[in-house]
Amino acid sequence: RTTHVRHYPISIDVEATRRVAASRAARRRADQLLGGTRERVLVRVDRLEPSKNILRGFLAYEALLQRHPRLRGHISFLAFLVPSRTGLKEYGDYGRSVQNAVDRINARFGRAGWRPIQIFYENDYAQALAGLSIADVVLVNPLVDGMNLVAKEAVVVSERDAVLVLSETAGAYDQMSNGALPVAPADIVGTADALAAALRMDPDERRKRLARLRRGV
Repeated sequence: RTTHVRHYPISIDVEATRRVAASRAARRRADQLLGGTRERVLVRVDRLEPSKNILRGFLAYEALLQRHPRLRGHISFLAFLVPSRTGLKEYGDYGRSVQNAVDRINARFGRAGWRPIQIFYENDYAQALAGLSIADVVLVNPLVDGMNLVAKEAVVVSERDAVLVLSETAGAYDQMSNGALPVAPADIVGTADALAAALRMDPDERRKRLARLRRGV
């Protein structure tokens, strides 16, 4: 007897996702979010837990601003974080480390009329899709993930030809490596460089990459 083992990557309901992103609530929220940002928008959506590597994502953004002073005041980072397992000490400690880093980065680089990082601590799907829809760059950099559907949601709702910066250890990477910019999750400087490359990318290349990603979702 022969046994075959195959993998069937999970996807998302594309039409349902787009309907939520196009809803009145999501559109209103997208307009509000854009009103609080500058020209370019970096977005992440995650559960607030260590495996999602959120802290290193913020440190990479800090390195981006440090290495590219001209970007200061011109790229806002919107993070939509869903509290997770709040009763566990490890998760609580990690959440505090994340917030401490954000406070420090905002104090270091913030200026009148511009707060570099804005965090939204809530489970609001329409709001998260609104954020993804207005992103110029989406950062998905987990330490390890079975799939990561946020990467796919970002691709289908993007209205600004977002560039996906994706961890090589995310399950979605095998499907999305033809359009995403790869990063090693522990490499903060490498992630900062990938963010810079995403921001420099010309419009035609952005459109081509997004089209390839959409065909694979």
